[in-house]
Amino acid sequence: MKRILSIVVFFLLLSVFAVAQDAPEDDMDEVQDFSYSMNGRGDQYIKIAIMPNFPLNFGDQLYVGGAAELGYYRFLNSWLALGGELSVGYNPTLGSNSLTFVPITFGVSFQPAVWKIEFPITLSTGFAFETCQNRKYFPGFVAKAEAGAFFRMNEGWSFGLGSDFLYLPQWYTTDERASSDYGLFLTAFVAARYHF
Repeated sequence: MKRILSIVVFFLLLSVFAVAQDAPEDDMDEVQDFSYSMNGRGDQYIKIAIMPNFPLNFGDQLYVGGAAELGYYRFLNSWLALGGELSVGYNPTLGSNSLTFVPITFGVSFQPAVWKIEFPITLSTGFAFETCQNRKYFPGFVAKAEAGAFFRMNEGWSFGLGSDFLYLPQWYTTDERASSDYGLFLTAFVAARYHF
């Protein structure tokens, strides 16, 4: 009985070796080429930024203010992302009042990268809620252009500096004011982004 069991085990092992195939030599010589990119299709990030807000065309009627921003973007490929941002900003006025604005924008971001440094260039548009001296203006048109440089600390975080150019017009259709206002603002931001 032991001899029969030994012969069966021997033939089973022999059949396993006979069925196993060697990989063709062509496949073994082929070198796999993998390239790592920091961002890929479906990657996302959340951006938090704070910034001083410089009025460009109000003369001495508005002073330097501040703003904060929260954004979300999702990559379509390694260098193009779609998303949006919510900002809150203010500028003190000559008469000790405050111009406040809350723009919500949606746009596209083109982001080339060199080594661990990313250079996002973003164009976006949307609407804003604006108030100044008890006057409210909604919906206000917003156009924004942004450029920056971010250092990718690790897979999850990047930190950087940049600037926004913000266009906030107010078009009046009543006789309340003789002319419309065209607000131009420039910011310099410090930001952190969480990538996931």
